[in-house]
Parts: sequence; C-alpha cells; structure tokens
Amino acid sequence: MMSYCLKGLSAVALLLISDISLAAEDAAVDAVREDVLTSQAIIQMLLGLALVIAVIFALAWVLRRVSNLQQTHQKMKVVSSLSLGTRERAVLIEVGDKQLLLGVSPGNVTLLQSFSEKVLVSSSEGEFAKKLKQSIDAGSAE
Repeated sequence: MMSYCLKGLSAVALLLISDISLAAEDAAVDAVREDVLTSQAIIQMLLGLALVIAVIFALAWVLRRVSNLQQTHQKMKVVSSLSLGTRERAVLIEVGDKQLLLGVSPGNVTLLQSFSEKVLVSSSEGEFAKKLKQSIDAGSAE
C-alpha cells in the first residue's frame, strides 16, 4: 500500500514539475514575442520595404530610359502587320522614305513589294489609345 502511495506522490510531483517547466517555456516564448514586435523592429521592416520599392521604381525608370534611347535611333519601324496563317505574316515596314511589304514565315523573309511613296502612314498612337481618347472626349462633352 505504501508503494502505491509513493508512486502516486511521485506521479503528482512529476506533473507539477512538468507544469512548472511548461510555464517557464511559455514565459520564454512570450519574451521572444515581445522582442519581435517592438517599434524598432517594425520601423526597420518598413524601411526595408520602402528601400525595395524604391529600387524597383528606379530600375523601371532606367529600363524606360534605355528603351526610349534605343527607339529614337532606329531608322526602321513596323507600320502594320497582318497574320496570314498560324505562322505566316505580311509586314509593312518603313525605311527612310520607302515602305517595304515583307512576307515573314518561320526561317524565311521575302520582299513582296517595294513602295517608293508611303502606302500607309504610321500613327504613333495605337488603336486602343484612339478609342480611349474618343471615350474621354465624349464623356467630357456631356
């Protein structure tokens, strides 16, 4: 009978010790949580995020500048393009004062016609930009 009492007391003592150790671990975790959520850590995270966003915008600006520089030096431009099949296209390009109609297929480019005067005038605005301007003008007129 005495052995059962000793076993019971030892089991209760083990439970109490494990509860104390769990409470100590919870206190350590709470201390870590408090350290992570300080105002200094939040400010550091926000500054890092702002730096990353600034780098993204700077790279976008540089890429836009470089692509604009490349476009201004080009003497050739595509005036129009028409799909003739799954992999074939007819492309009208402008080189100086001449316009060339090219047949383009995989691995082959053929001159179909050369025009000494302009057949089509290349517009700097796309079809979407024209429609957007028309809808804005119509909305402001009302």
